[in-house]
Amino acid sequence: GRAAIAVFRLPAARRRAAALRAWDVDLDGVAARDADTGQMAAAEAQIRSAESASADQYFTALAQELAGAGKPIIARQLAGLLLKNGLSSKDPARDRELKARWAALPAASRTQVKEATTSALVASELDVGKAAAQVLAKIGAVEIPAGEWVGLVPLLLQHVTNTDPRARQISLITLGYLCEDLVLLAQEGTLIDEQISNNILTAVVQGMRDTDNTSKLEACRAFYHAVVLAKKNFRNEQERAFIMNVVAENCRCPGDEAVQIASFECLVQIATEYYDFLMPHINVIGPLTWETIKSAPEKVAIPAMEFWSTVCDEELDIMDLIEAGAPDGRQNFNLIRQAMPFLVPLLNQSLTRQVSEEDDDTWNIAMAAGTCLGLVAQVVRDDCVDLVLGFVSANFENPEWKYREAALLAYGSIMEGPTSEKMRPLVQQSYPHLVRALQDTSVAVRDTMAWTLGRIAQFHADIVPVKELVPVLGEKLRDVPRVSANICWVIQVLAENQHGCQGIEKPQTTQLSEFFPALAQAFLQVVVRPDADEKMLRMAAYNALSGLCSHAGNDCMGHMATLLQEMLSHLSMSFKNVERECALQGYICGVITALVQRLRERVLPVAERVMEEILKVMTAYQQVKGGAQVLPEEALLVASSLANAIGANFEPFMPHFAPQLRTGLQNYEDVQVCVMATGLIGDLCRALEGKMIAYCEMILQILYTNLQNPAVDRKIKAAIMPAFGDIALAITGDFEKYLGPVVQMLLEASNTRLEDGPANNEDWVDYLNTLREGVLDAYSGMIHGLRDAGKLHLFKEHVNSVLHFVSLISEDKSASDSVMKAAVGVLGDLIMSFQQELTQHLGNAPFLARLVECAARSQDPSILKTANWLRLLLQKYGAGVQQ
Repeated sequence: GRAAIAVFRLPAARRRAAALRAWDVDLDGVAARDADTGQMAAAEAQIRSAESASADQYFTALAQELAGAGKPIIARQLAGLLLKNGLSSKDPARDRELKARWAALPAASRTQVKEATTSALVASELDVGKAAAQVLAKIGAVEIPAGEWVGLVPLLLQHVTNTDPRARQISLITLGYLCEDLVLLAQEGTLIDEQISNNILTAVVQGMRDTDNTSKLEACRAFYHAVVLAKKNFRNEQERAFIMNVVAENCRCPGDEAVQIASFECLVQIATEYYDFLMPHINVIGPLTWETIKSAPEKVAIPAMEFWSTVCDEELDIMDLIEAGAPDGRQNFNLIRQAMPFLVPLLNQSLTRQVSEEDDDTWNIAMAAGTCLGLVAQVVRDDCVDLVLGFVSANFENPEWKYREAALLAYGSIMEGPTSEKMRPLVQQSYPHLVRALQDTSVAVRDTMAWTLGRIAQFHADIVPVKELVPVLGEKLRDVPRVSANICWVIQVLAENQHGCQGIEKPQTTQLSEFFPALAQAFLQVVVRPDADEKMLRMAAYNALSGLCSHAGNDCMGHMATLLQEMLSHLSMSFKNVERECALQGYICGVITALVQRLRERVLPVAERVMEEILKVMTAYQQVKGGAQVLPEEALLVASSLANAIGANFEPFMPHFAPQLRTGLQNYEDVQVCVMATGLIGDLCRALEGKMIAYCEMILQILYTNLQNPAVDRKIKAAIMPAFGDIALAITGDFEKYLGPVVQMLLEASNTRLEDGPANNEDWVDYLNTLREGVLDAYSGMIHGLRDAGKLHLFKEHVNSVLHFVSLISEDKSASDSVMKAAVGVLGDLIMSFQQELTQHLGNAPFLARLVECAARSQDPSILKTANWLRLLLQKYGAGVQQ
């Protein structure tokens, strides 16, 4: 957002060089002309050297440069940028380091920096003031939560009441930056003092009432963040009414669209944060937004419409909570249902505000209206259908293309939400008209018609007349790329939603089976079209072919073997122009993965060729990346599928593949690929079993290194845990020499607690659950592997650690169902292995009852089955669980 505002316009060489003025380097000449590479490198080295030599001097020198009224503007701006970058980082670990470094500086130095930066805030040059504003915000984000620099917000409050409009403007900009940072801290669980939040909100709301529209605009932008911290204010009816009134007034700000836009964005933020308080104000907000949507310029109307989309999101969330039996005290006020008679006709009409048939992907009022209408349909379901169908019927055959397209866009938008019972007669009745619309003279109408068919197939698959529709779709694959790409998607959606095709086991036949050869051939023709690069048509065709193969009936297997040969030929041809074809190879690999997964052992006759081509893809990718040790994830997926398909027959490929696997495991900077490579270890273990021992030393060393490296993403570390179990299960008794170090790694991972991460953070909870499940899976793999080799006694000294971990999980309300299932499973594995010896040791340990009770409350049949198995084991080996 606004924090990314561009304040530097000069070439990079001049910017870097100018910064060195802070250390009395004479750079007037360098700043006046572009420096060469050597000068830039020397400048950067000098900056780094100064920072590492003395952070104290570095900060104070930069602050003096920023405050230096006689210094060149570019130098002052760059000093501000370097100061800001010295206080914060996008990398969380680095950010913590920088904040700790600032806090450790001598109080006198920090005061000097703050005073110098504060003086720069009201510099006559606005860009210098903005640079100072960002620095002050970063310092405030460090010191305010710690109860320090209590004078910052009052200082900014003084400026908000200043008679100088520029002083008011820059102080509001500073408050905006500060609030943005404080909100992030609050979301991570940092407590922000309510008095601070109240003072900021007071200043910002005062700024929103300023007669100067420039200050008013900055105040609205600051309010967008400040309102998130205003929970106490919004609980107070009088304060809330005053705030809502000010926001509404600014939404009507005469003659200033920027203020209107920013104000409606504030309304959107209020809907997100304070839906529970909207009801008393909806009689004002409703007409205000509807009139704006109806008559205001598009860029103002879009955020007004976004308000209603946000209300939809909130009501959908509440509906989900109520459905799950956990409303958390929240009430659905049915604002959308009440607004529907006014809102839906407005949205329908807004769909007709297309200007051009060209598809430039620019977000416009018609797109926003389609999105909002789709959300309304999800909230009110069947109740919106008749309101929309009146508009559809009235405009379906309108002579103007944009009305015909609007009718189709409205029809497609309401497919998610209403029931198939409601939609069935309507779709059946409209089907001939829909097919005719695919022949419309307008490319926009044909394009939207294809999208609408895809929506029908996506949400009401059982009412699509497949046998009548597919031949038409096959014909329309020859249309212009824009339409053809959407037709590819329709066929892909039809394939994915065929009855019985969602699970691993596929039905013998589907409604698409008779069309499989013709559709596959049509897609092969599409990918070689001269215009296939337009509108990502080639990608859409390969993706659709992949989906068709993944979800085809088993009666299409014979065609798939031939198709695999065809795809391998496509891959071979792609190496003619490696620079251009990396993306193409990824698409082809996607189809090959789908085919290998379906053919399984039948792929063996061509397995060697598949592996040769995949290794070539990997080598070519590294060549394009300048020799970097990187891997394309699509090629890794093929290797994974092949290992799963041919099992032990994959072993001859390992000497050639192992170096590439090492590359994937070591390249932790590419998180997605590294996670995938780590997961591939399990596939290889299941395929090679005991023969995996030849590669364990190399793999485990990399896994140890990744776990101990603080720069490695936690997703990778979580993925490593189950890999330990996979290796133990594969090499059984040979795991003995790795047991000690691996258990030590698991112990460290199992010590990670909920309170170690940010409070109320879903990502942290998800990570913790993934980590725990991985640790439990690893223990389970070790128990089974050692037991199979008759070496279970080696694990006995670690049993108490596992029991302690399971006990902690049984007490943790944040533990997911999958973690609970894994905990029950590993406890069952231990009891099955050590029998009465363990049950006597456990006695009536409280966590046993807790664990079984938690599992028994689950709605997941697989957890209930595992819990029942554990209960039977406990009864069999003499440790009954007291209920």
